[in-house]
Amino acid sequence: MVFLLPVDKKKLFLKHFVFIVLVEVSIFFPIFLCFFPLLLLKAEVTQLGTSPDWSRLDAYQEKISPSSFRHALDTVYCSRDEWWQPWLSMEENEVRIIKESGKEGWYTLRFKQESDNSGLPAPLNISPLSGRTIAIDPGHIGGAWAEMERRHFQLGDQAPVREGDLTLQVAIHLASKLRKLGVHPVLVRKNLEPVTPRRTADFLSLAEEWAAGVFGQETADFPDYQKRLQERAELLFYRVDEIHARARLINEKIRPDLVVCLHLNAAPWADKEKRELVERNDYHVLVNGAYMGGELAYDDQRFEMLLRLLSGWHHTEQLVAEKVAASFAHHTPMPAFVYRGPNAIKVGEVEGVWARNLLANRIYRCPVIFLEPYVANSKSTYTHIQLGHYDGVRNVEGIQRKALVEEYAECVVQGIVEAYSQEIE
Repeated sequence: MVFLLPVDKKKLFLKHFVFIVLVEVSIFFPIFLCFFPLLLLKAEVTQLGTSPDWSRLDAYQEKISPSSFRHALDTVYCSRDEWWQPWLSMEENEVRIIKESGKEGWYTLRFKQESDNSGLPAPLNISPLSGRTIAIDPGHIGGAWAEMERRHFQLGDQAPVREGDLTLQVAIHLASKLRKLGVHPVLVRKNLEPVTPRRTADFLSLAEEWAAGVFGQETADFPDYQKRLQERAELLFYRVDEIHARARLINEKIRPDLVVCLHLNAAPWADKEKRELVERNDYHVLVNGAYMGGELAYDDQRFEMLLRLLSGWHHTEQLVAEKVAASFAHHTPMPAFVYRGPNAIKVGEVEGVWARNLLANRIYRCPVIFLEPYVANSKSTYTHIQLGHYDGVRNVEGIQRKALVEEYAECVVQGIVEAYSQEIE
């Protein structure tokens, strides 16, 4: 049962609730996504998204059993019934999906009959590694764009830390190592410039539309409105449109067997003014999944979830993610990160492997692993980064370690090699 607020109170509540989210987004955004469909069961598509072509699912008619479908939904894609039930109607022989939020049209997917081993993924051998095309996606942009991306910090007169610069360095090392193994590696971003040709100014009108929907016409009531408008246009450029541009490159030109998204993590500063390094340092590897109620309210996200589930990409993602996570556990002193909120689902038994719904691992139409090792503003990783590139090993807080970009690339390669030498069980 869904409880809706009266229209006038709903608008007032939504306006002020979204303002709180904008101020404290890291705390409240997952909660907002959980309850958004209760406030307004009409979302259409995400900004810069496109209306889905539901006929693309026709190829999966009678290809999956109801128990296999439900198993993937529960363990990877959406673990809470109350989040998917407004959009999916599970029947004995089919699942019916709302195609457009706020409208009556349904897409019907027919299940195949159950078998003795239904509900379990069929073994799939993804070996050999040689001859595969692997797209390497260095996260963010870096360089002159790093401060806009909020992926830049500097302590005193020491070298600045820019995530986009580091991920590109790791990508170059990783590509070299994979090439020696007979892999065809392709860098999605090859320099410190955006893949998209568009820039912030191209999104100001869209930012104004967004602001009108969030704030209404009473923009003067909200502090720093112009600043927030500019920040929204910037975000649409460097995060949303940039990832869509990379998706077009991956989906239409590279067409890889696997995408490896390279990132470094960061922890909140205890004091944003003092910026003292933190103790926490860890790793985790993400697969696509953990769609929340507010996300499934969008037609394009609902479609992408179902396309990924039916394609079975999560089987490959889990295997590769588990091997890469195990490689970081074995070759570095970092522990695995553990999520505490509703925006992630623990996948499998290997520590450090989680499902999350991110734009990149959702719209890249192939298996995707999304890496978040090293907390860049931790004492250990910051020291490691400041050492730069070096041959051999050096002492990093009492432990002999290779240069960070080399260590990162080696962990990924060894995990991929392990994954592509085994069957998915």
